[in-house]
Amino acid sequence: MTFNTIMRMTTGKRLQRSDDSEVGDNEEARQGREMIIEMMKLGGANNPAEFSPVLRWFDFQNLEKRLKLLAIRVDTFLQGLVDEHRYGNHKSVKTPYMIDHLLTLQPSQPEYYTDQIIKDLIRVSM
Repeated sequence: MTFNTIMRMTTGKRLQRSDDSEVGDNEEARQGREMIIEMMKLGGANNPAEFSPVLRWFDFQNLEKRLKLLAIRVDTFLQGLVDEHRYGNHKSVKTPYMIDHLLTLQPSQPEYYTDQIIKDLIRVSM
């Protein structure tokens, strides 16, 4: 429910319905749920290399590879959301979302409000 609230504030999309059932007809919601679950799994994973630096050479659990792949998936997902809001392909609502506010600031300060900064702000919120 927390992720649902954060996603609604930032992008206007939800990952689950209010009755805890999945939003089954939306591929984007399914991808978002899968990425959040994967982030939680990898964020809480025990990494033996943290305790013994020699083990970094081996990466027994493929944590580094899985984290890199997840980072690419999340970046692609968030770039899609940014592009969707930039080009107006999202459902228009009276209330603009966080991503809309950040995109309106982009022309006035393009060196600060880059797409990467906007994606990172959403990522940190998640």
